[in-house]
Amino acid sequence: MESLKGNLLIAVPRLPDANFFRTVVLILRHDEQGALGLVLNRPSTVTVCDVWKTISGHKSDIQDLVYMGGPVQGPLIALHSSFSLAESDVIPGVYYSVHKDQLNELVESQREPLKVFTGNSGWGPGQLDNEVAAGGWFVMPAEQHHLFESDDQLWKLVCESYGNEILVEERFRSKIPSDPSLN
Repeated sequence: MESLKGNLLIAVPRLPDANFFRTVVLILRHDEQGALGLVLNRPSTVTVCDVWKTISGHKSDIQDLVYMGGPVQGPLIALHSSFSLAESDVIPGVYYSVHKDQLNELVESQREPLKVFTGNSGWGPGQLDNEVAAGGWFVMPAEQHHLFESDDQLWKLVCESYGNEILVEERFRSKIPSDPSLN
C-alpha cells in the first residue's frame, strides 16, 4: 500500500455518495489503520469568530468560514503554515493541528494562512485503497494553493489540472444509465 498522505482526492462525477459529490479531499494520514482527510470545498455558514467565542469564550476577529471537513464528527482541525504549532505535516510548508492549545495560538494570533474545519473524512483499513481502485476518486499531489485559495471553483480547477477525462465524463454523465443492464 502506497500512502496517499499529501494528495488530493477528486471525486469522480459519478461518485454515488452525496457527502462527497464534487468534493476535493486532502489526505492528512493514510496507513494500514485507515485514512483521514478533509473536504476542502464545503464551507459552512459559521465563521471562525462565532465558533471560537462558543468553544473558548475568547473573541476572535477572524471572519473566515469554518469548513465541513466531512461527515465524521470530530474535533476542530486547522490547516496552517506554522511549523512551531504543527501536530503533523501534510505537504512541505503546510501542517495541521487539532490540540486546543495549538488552535488557540493559531486563532488568537490570526496566523495566516489558516483554514479551520469541523468534522473530517475517515476510512477504515483498506477502504480508501478499494475506493480508489474501483475508480471512485482521481488522485493528484496537493499544492499549497489548492489548500488555501477560494473553494467555490476548486473542484473544477483541480479537474482541469488533472485532465480532460474528468470533465468529459461529467458532460456525458446524464446519458449513462445508473443500471448497466439498460445498456
